[in-house]
This record gives sequence, C-alpha cells and structure tokens, in this order.
Amino acid sequence: MRTYEAMCVFRADQEIFNAGVAAVREELQKLGAQIEKEEDMGLRTLAYPIKKQLQAHYYYYVCNMDPEKAQSVERPLRLRDELLRFLMVRRDD
Repeated sequence: MRTYEAMCVFRADQEIFNAGVAAVREELQKLGAQIEKEEDMGLRTLAYPIKKQLQAHYYYYVCNMDPEKAQSVERPLRLRDELLRFLMVRRDD
C-alpha cells in the first residue's frame, strides 16, 4: 500500500459541499483506501471561474491504498457534479 494525497475543490454551497465530501469519502473507502487525515481548507476565491463558479470549498485527504486502485478512483469522482476539480498524487515519505 502507498500513501496518496487528494485535493478536492467543491462548489461553495454548504449542502453541496457536505454531500460531495461524503461522496468522495465513500468512493475512497469503497476502493479499499484507509483515510489517515482529512482537512477542511475552507472557502476560497478562485483565480479564474470553473464551471461558472467564482468561489470554491477546498478539502484535503491523505490515504493509504493499492496503486492499481488509486488509478481507478479518478473516473467516478470526475463525474460528480459537486466536485469542480480533483487531483490525487502519490506522497513520497
């Protein structure tokens, strides 16, 4: 198992944000990820509009999972309407 960091950029609406955080957590756990850390980084103004949104809510995850499953997590998350952007990278410790 390897350690990965995931940064999620959600729509600014609080209800949509809460639903999105739960959906990402559920998707990660469904793929066998062990979430070590979650951090709400708050509401921020975007440098440029994304899907007509000027502000977004940032959320950070650190998790352990198999490398094969880490590649398959992006597709279902990119289809989520709550999620504006998603990036997962391997963490070198």
